[in-house]
Amino acid sequence: MKQLTTLIIGIFTLLLSSLGHTATMDTPVAANPNDYALVFFFRSDCPFCHQFAPKLKQLAAQTGTYTYAFSLDNQGISGFEVPIPSTPDIAATFFENPRSVTVPATFLINVNTRKFVRLTVGDVTSSQLQQSYLQSLNDPQVIASMR
Repeated sequence: MKQLTTLIIGIFTLLLSSLGHTATMDTPVAANPNDYALVFFFRSDCPFCHQFAPKLKQLAAQTGTYTYAFSLDNQGISGFEVPIPSTPDIAATFFENPRSVTVPATFLINVNTRKFVRLTVGDVTSSQLQQSYLQSLNDPQVIASMR
């Protein structure tokens, strides 16, 4: 299991380092959107995750931001049919208590440093998701914490 976790983290690292992202939203951002990706945690049996997924897909499409989708039960949902399995080590990286994870949950990650901030927890509206994304990219303290 440890080898699988190491492999998945290695693949995740390679993917992060090889992707380019472009922002297309009208709101200017202080940080370079090309340096960031979205991270999405969900469960296939979570109705809120199913409701939230299209909103996240829309934000990713609007911004050109890549999304890493992690499934806590290794099953996909509409829009994220082939997720990355979330191992205990991956969950522990993003959540304070990986045994009690609330989903859906999204994070903004710096693809160069692998430092991240939480954007949302729960089924938020599209405007709340977009606002959280833009506020994070425009907040000098948030950006500094991910450098």
